[in-house]
Amino acid sequence: MTLPGASNALPAGYRLRRSTAADVPAVADLKRAVEIARHGDSDVTHAQVVEEWALPRLAPDEDLWLVETGSGEVVAYALVWMEKPPNVFVAEQTVHPSHRGRGLSELLLELCEERVAFATAPAPGGAPTNLGVWTHEDDAVRRALYGRHGFRYVRTFLRLEVDLAEAPAAAVWPAGIAARRFRRHRDEAAVHAAGEEAFQDHWRPDSMDLDEWLAFRFERPDLDLDLWWVAWDGESVAGSLLAFESPLGGYVDSLFVRRPWRAHGLGRALLREAFAELRRRGLPRAYLGVDSENPTGAMRLYESVGMRPRRGAHLVFEKNLPGD
Repeated sequence: MTLPGASNALPAGYRLRRSTAADVPAVADLKRAVEIARHGDSDVTHAQVVEEWALPRLAPDEDLWLVETGSGEVVAYALVWMEKPPNVFVAEQTVHPSHRGRGLSELLLELCEERVAFATAPAPGGAPTNLGVWTHEDDAVRRALYGRHGFRYVRTFLRLEVDLAEAPAAAVWPAGIAARRFRRHRDEAAVHAAGEEAFQDHWRPDSMDLDEWLAFRFERPDLDLDLWWVAWDGESVAGSLLAFESPLGGYVDSLFVRRPWRAHGLGRALLREAFAELRRRGLPRAYLGVDSENPTGAMRLYESVGMRPRRGAHLVFEKNLPGD
């Protein structure tokens, strides 16, 4: 079977289809199998896939693909998401280790590129359409695939961890800062606006309006407001940290400090507060992902609280697609 826009044929014994909500467990199992093959363990959960599919501007019947065997086993998966309207996209291709080497990754990449070309509207000032993809540093085959398709390496992301066997240093809050748990139905607008502002200083920042953020952030079934801290300076949100429990420890999903409050120890205090709670719950470690060249000084902050790289790096590649 040759698919529209794809130069490769779908190998015999496979079929391609769109996803439904019922496929969440199968996609989580697929992602878990890939991580276990590489690292020996995995933190992937159904809740993470639910969150991924709740991204704004993601249409499951247009932006997700599954490849399954004749027996119905899901062995490959692809996603395209408009990260920042109207012309910045990211794409993922995941293939089960036992089914690699058969052209599935390339087929899915071509489908992602075709989807981006179809979904793109003219950008202000004629800015090019940009597509970002990523892979683990050890995956030479995937890196070569991206090279053949004209993608160039642009960034390295690291996973940093800290062991929680010993109690972390106590949080020391900057003068005038009061930290408390996120209050549902009270803090949404202020925290969203503060995060949107703070993350614009990051590389490839995504963007969500308030309604999009509400639909996305509160969809995840394991959201625990006792792991969501907001730091206030009077009526202003100075920073925030949101963590989740995972099969491997405590995952710091989101941390930001707004510019006026940076370099005063607020990020360090939020991390130490989170570490203490995660340790109290019996979790063995805390971990997060970070841009190794983060311009806000995130690497220095994380290293200052004892976090160190683990499990290798993920490399990001980009490509500007031809305009209409």
